[in-house]
Amino acid sequence: MDTQTLAGVFGLGGTVVGVGGTLLGGIVQQRHQARTAREERAEARAGEVESRGRVVAEKALAELYELRRHALTWKVGMSPDERNQWVKTANTMADDAELNVALIPAADALRERLQDALSVARKSFFVDAYESEHEPYMSEFDAGHSIALLSAYMRGDGALPTPTERERRECAARETRQGL
Repeated sequence: MDTQTLAGVFGLGGTVVGVGGTLLGGIVQQRHQARTAREERAEARAGEVESRGRVVAEKALAELYELRRHALTWKVGMSPDERNQWVKTANTMADDAELNVALIPAADALRERLQDALSVARKSFFVDAYESEHEPYMSEFDAGHSIALLSAYMRGDGALPTPTERERRECAARETRQGL
């Protein structure tokens, strides 16, 4: 083969290798961009979920603070209608807080603990309203414990505050009712 033919063959080979490299590089770059875009979308969704969780947690916390303030509105000597309204308002506030906590993503332990704490608080409101003639210390304490649980979760403390004795008894009673 003469040099001119040889140069043409090598030139054609170089062109084929160059085009192949360009195509391969384009494919690799496209896959990398697609992966990066997927990761960015996943991060954005996680941020939205976290943001949405923070919003409902803040609503629940505000409701719990309102519940604790409501506990302090109890007055010795309230009429039966006033007592009924007082307990009804407390239960509505507890339900609203529990509903908002139920919407917090990835918060199973918090939901379970807060459900126990609010169950105890609901009983405390009933006892304070109908079975005692003193300041509503149990209701205020139990609402405060619920605030402590949610606040610890929102701060990211890792461990939630330890259950109260009445909360432990409520949990044990529920497990007994469920036959566990």
